[in-house]
Amino acid sequence: MSSDLTSWLLTHYGQEQFHPGLERIKQAIFPLIAKLQTSKIITIAGTNGKGETTLRLSQKLGHRTQCVWTSPHIQRITERFRDENGEISLTKLESLINRCHQVVIDSGFKLSYYEFLFFVFCTWAHEKAPDFLLLEVGLGGRLDAVNVLDADCVLLPSISRDHQEFLGHRYDQILAEKLGTVRSGKILFTGLDRVYLREKTSHSMASRGAKVIHLQELKPLPAYDFSARNELLSHAAFLFLTGSAVEVLNRPETYAQWTPEGQFLEHRGEVWPERGEWTFFGSHNPDGMRKLIQFLHSGNYNFHRPPFDTVFVAFSQRAPVDLKVMLKMLKASELGKVVVTYFDHPKAAPLALIEDLSRQEGLDFVKDIGPQVQGSNNNRFLVTGSYYFLGYFQSRFRS
Repeated sequence: MSSDLTSWLLTHYGQEQFHPGLERIKQAIFPLIAKLQTSKIITIAGTNGKGETTLRLSQKLGHRTQCVWTSPHIQRITERFRDENGEISLTKLESLINRCHQVVIDSGFKLSYYEFLFFVFCTWAHEKAPDFLLLEVGLGGRLDAVNVLDADCVLLPSISRDHQEFLGHRYDQILAEKLGTVRSGKILFTGLDRVYLREKTSHSMASRGAKVIHLQELKPLPAYDFSARNELLSHAAFLFLTGSAVEVLNRPETYAQWTPEGQFLEHRGEVWPERGEWTFFGSHNPDGMRKLIQFLHSGNYNFHRPPFDTVFVAFSQRAPVDLKVMLKMLKASELGKVVVTYFDHPKAAPLALIEDLSRQEGLDFVKDIGPQVQGSNNNRFLVTGSYYFLGYFQSRFRS
C-alpha cells in the first residue's frame, strides 16, 4: 500500500466529496469519544483562513502535545495528520489505515473518504492522548465530521460565499452552518470584518449561552490583511488555551499594541528563489482572490508595481460564474501578465471550460506551462488559484 496509498483510498472509499451528516462518523468513533474529549479541543471553521489559522496556532503551541487535523491535503496525505513534531510518518499512517480499514470491514461501517481519514485521525489521537486537538473543518461546520467532538473553543476567521450548493447563498445561512460548531458555555473568537455578521453572531451566541469575542473590534485590521488577521486569531486562542484567558477576556486593550509576528506558511506567501523568484499564494474563491489582489497592492507587501512579470493561475472545480469573476479580477489587477493554465487532478476545473473562459476574457491560456518554467531565468512570478494547483505545480517544479 505504501507505493500508492492515494489509489488504495480511492478504490476503497471513492473520491473525496461532501457527505453531510454526523451519524456515520459518530458510530465509528463512539468508543473513542470519551477519551478524546479529555483533550482541549479547538475547532477552526470559516470560509477562508482556516488552514493558516490552524497551522499558526499549532506553531504557537510548540512542543505541547497536540494532534492537528487539516484538510484537504495538497501533495501528501500525511499533511492531514500533524503533531508537535510535524507530519505523521507514512509508515505510521499506513499502519493506522490498515487497522482502521479492518475495523470498518468488521463493523460494517459506511464511511466516505473524508470520514474514514478522520476516523483514522481520531484513532491516532486516542492513542496519543494529547493536551490539544486542533480540528480544521472540511466544509461547512454543523454537519462536518469534526463536529462530532465538542469544541472547548471555536475560531472563525471569515465568512464569504463558497460552496453555496451546500451552505446556502446568503451570508446568514453560511454563518449558521459555521456557528453550528459552538457549544453552550464555550467560547468563540472571530475575525469577522462585517458588522452585520458580528451582530448576527453575537445574537446567536447569546441565545445559546456561549461567549464570543470579535477581535476586529479590539484590533481593527484591513480586510485584505488576511495573514495578520489569522495570526491575531491564533494568538488570542493560544493565550486562552495556555491559561492566559484573563488577558483575552478581561484586558482587550492589550490588542491595541499587538503586532503580527508570524511568517508566511506553505502555499501562503512562501517564496522560492530558484530559476527566478516564485511566490505562491493559494486563492480558491472570489472573495479570497479579491483580498489577495488588494493585499499584493498594499503597503504591507513590499513590491514595486507591477509586482510580477507573470501570474500563473489554475482553478479547481467551481461554478462557471465564480471562475469568470476571478479571471476578470486578475485581468484588471495589474499584478503582471496573466497566464491561465490547466493541471491534471481529479479536482481540477474542466479543461474546455477554463480554456473557453480565458479566451472570453482575452487572457493567455496554455495547457502546459512546463516549457515556460524551464525558460524562466530571473523573472518574478506569482502562482495562485487552487491549492491543488500549487501542490501540483511545486511537485513538477521540483522534479
